[in-house]
Amino acid sequence: MIKLFLYASLFLILPGGLESIFWYEVKDTSIKYQNELTLDFPVAKINNKVIYDEVEKRNVTLYQYISKDGFPVYYSRNVDTGVCYDDQCKTLNITLYWNPTGRYLGFELPENEFLSKDDHVPFTEEEYIRLNNLLSDPDLPLGEFTYNQIAAKSKAALYKVDGVSGATAKDVLEYVIKGSAYTTYTIYELVYGSSQAEVEAWTDDAMDDEYVEDILTKAPYHDKIWAIDRVYGRLSELPKSKDILMDLMGTEDFGIAARCLNSLVSEDLLDEELQTQLIDNFHAFDFGMKSKTLVLLKDAKFLSPELVRNLNKNLAEYEVPIIAGILDIYKAKGINDRETIASVQQIVSSENKYLAKKAEEYMSNAGQ
Repeated sequence: MIKLFLYASLFLILPGGLESIFWYEVKDTSIKYQNELTLDFPVAKINNKVIYDEVEKRNVTLYQYISKDGFPVYYSRNVDTGVCYDDQCKTLNITLYWNPTGRYLGFELPENEFLSKDDHVPFTEEEYIRLNNLLSDPDLPLGEFTYNQIAAKSKAALYKVDGVSGATAKDVLEYVIKGSAYTTYTIYELVYGSSQAEVEAWTDDAMDDEYVEDILTKAPYHDKIWAIDRVYGRLSELPKSKDILMDLMGTEDFGIAARCLNSLVSEDLLDEELQTQLIDNFHAFDFGMKSKTLVLLKDAKFLSPELVRNLNKNLAEYEVPIIAGILDIYKAKGINDRETIASVQQIVSSENKYLAKKAEEYMSNAGQ
């Protein structure tokens, strides 16, 4: 997290000699907090488009900052809206920033602007830091509270029992800046509302193999997860990303590995090389990932000889349901080469009667 109270400026030089397209100055009277960028590329151009924000219920302008290669670096939008509670309103004037993956990047207040609590008491530095930390948590239950629980009828309602339960008041205070509950709530709703969805959709439109490759190899963990989820059904368009994805599938990080596997569809298995990469990882998968792999194999149009050989090597060592699933696939796809028959023959004498019966059914179907 970066807090800026310094003089700074950014000049962009574009083809054709245009400069100073985007300039900002952060003085000792300005407040800005910035978290980690998805990809720290220099900004070369700014695009903008009008979107409808569901929180503010009006059209607003979303800005896209892109690199010289046309890759989104970050997004922003200015917020100028009223925050009303207890029959009083104050203006919320703030710029919000997102990473290309929709992950919250930070916020900035215009020069001489500040956020305030009840009776217009300015935020302390600690409260700005806490606000940035709250906004950085996409799983915060703040959005689960209702307007009446946040914007209570009196300022004391969030600290006493007045229209909401004591437990609710205490819970709310865990996720807001004390004395500025509805301001916190409003900013959080803006960060994780329809503007965030527009950011992700705009990035989706700009995604290509090189950009996905950069995210998968260089970006922070949560951005990698986002990119993995986005390649679902698109691997045929992303040859570089395919190899990286299959490498990540073999990682010890279960969250990454499982998501990589879940990004595959049966059509991806038309690629024999991908089948080989998949089965190379199969032996290290946990039960759930092995089961998911069998679903993919069952729906695949064909299984390569290399994949079948690899399955046969350790056939007797897998969990009982996995062995049974493999035998069902062999039977359904008519796989009856000599090596496979020899591997299944070992299962016929299994002490597990269920497996032995499965193996006998296969052998009978194979004409043995």
